[in-house]
Amino acid sequence: MKAKTYQTLEEARRALLIKLNAWTPSAAIPNSKNSDIVRLEVEVENAHPLEWLTLQDCSRKFFWENRSQKEQFAGIGMALEVKDVEVGYENILLTISKYLHNSPKAVRFFGGMRFDSDASTSTEWKNWGTAHFSLSMVELSIVDEKATLACHIHQGGDIHEKLLTLQKMLESVRVEEILIPDSPLIRLERHDLPEYHQWCKLVKKGLENISSGKLDKVVLARTAVFSLARDYDPTELLLQLRRQAPQAFHFCFQLAPNQAFLGITPELLYRREGIKIESEAIASTRPRGQTLEDDERLATELRESEKEQREHLMVLERMEGLLQQFCCKTERLSYLEPLALRHVQHLQSKVHGILREGIKDSDLLPAFHPTPAVSGAPDAEARALIRELEPFDRGWYAGPVGWISHSQAEFAVGIRSGLLSRRILRIFTGAGIVEGSVPEEEWREIEDKLQSWQYLLGRS
Repeated sequence: MKAKTYQTLEEARRALLIKLNAWTPSAAIPNSKNSDIVRLEVEVENAHPLEWLTLQDCSRKFFWENRSQKEQFAGIGMALEVKDVEVGYENILLTISKYLHNSPKAVRFFGGMRFDSDASTSTEWKNWGTAHFSLSMVELSIVDEKATLACHIHQGGDIHEKLLTLQKMLESVRVEEILIPDSPLIRLERHDLPEYHQWCKLVKKGLENISSGKLDKVVLARTAVFSLARDYDPTELLLQLRRQAPQAFHFCFQLAPNQAFLGITPELLYRREGIKIESEAIASTRPRGQTLEDDERLATELRESEKEQREHLMVLERMEGLLQQFCCKTERLSYLEPLALRHVQHLQSKVHGILREGIKDSDLLPAFHPTPAVSGAPDAEARALIRELEPFDRGWYAGPVGWISHSQAEFAVGIRSGLLSRRILRIFTGAGIVEGSVPEEEWREIEDKLQSWQYLLGRS
């Protein structure tokens, strides 16, 4: 029997409340066949998950949208969280895998992790831990044009208290439609870490390490730190950013009011569906042209540049090598294709494969991260140099962000991202340094990558 589809979110909310009130713990006692996680859901005719999320008065939120815009997930509250402060994030993935055992197919844990778990943690990142994944209490999603309102229950601890909390949350969920207009942030000041002259010195040090043969590439980053005039809701920021970068992964992880890590990354780390896996290399950058002729000239210049090809191939060869390590069959789907975004363009190559039996995300993620596109080559030497040179903590910037379910996983690279800490917004952006790099040109490349964020910061 086909599930009923409700016309409005209000109808769906009421129907889900009825389902929740009818459910009892004894109806699904965990055993060898049942999961500790219960998911109740109803289908709804129309939904706009991110707009819905901005309306909710909740301190814990998340949003995820894949690059094709065919999958959107918005969640409030935490039915279950898995976080790690002291030990490797492989253990987090194993813990999540246990929770997902026999769980409903649609259950997903969303989260991310630090770029470098061995680097010192600064004050602004101390609450984020090495890694943090969570299962929302209430979720609004769109998958393959089907919209679903759902809630999750973890059958552990005081189940009656959990049900009461969930019921109150569902009763308070806002479901009205509202248009949220663009509203540039009012910024008071900006400063960069490192500033321009220090940046040039750091790039030169990177080039010295490359010329001496210690490494082939290092990715150095900057953070533009903005002081804001008032508190801003991070989901409203993402709503405006998303309009600037429709071809990207869009994400927001909010752990407290006005505190969130959010971004608009173009770069897939990997996506797994059963035993099928796909990945890609995105590297090398030029700005978009002001005219069609200028745009084509810049695209040709990017594609034919020996330096840019060399930088791209470092990433591609690494990703192909990883697939060969974990797969019984691999294939290159594309090579040096243009990836044109609104403000910049890159070179993109896609690869996929069939995983060997027994390979899990706890095997894949530690191997895939970090790529040479965000660290360098060789990785250990590049990360050591990044720790030495960069005057700030990357935190989750350039780390993996995404989700895991029982049979699927999708992770993007957390670049083009920012950390909102009440009235301080830190925007992180990096550039790959290889032989032939020029410090002044790398500074300009980062400014080009910042354009989507600059749109939000239009007032001084």
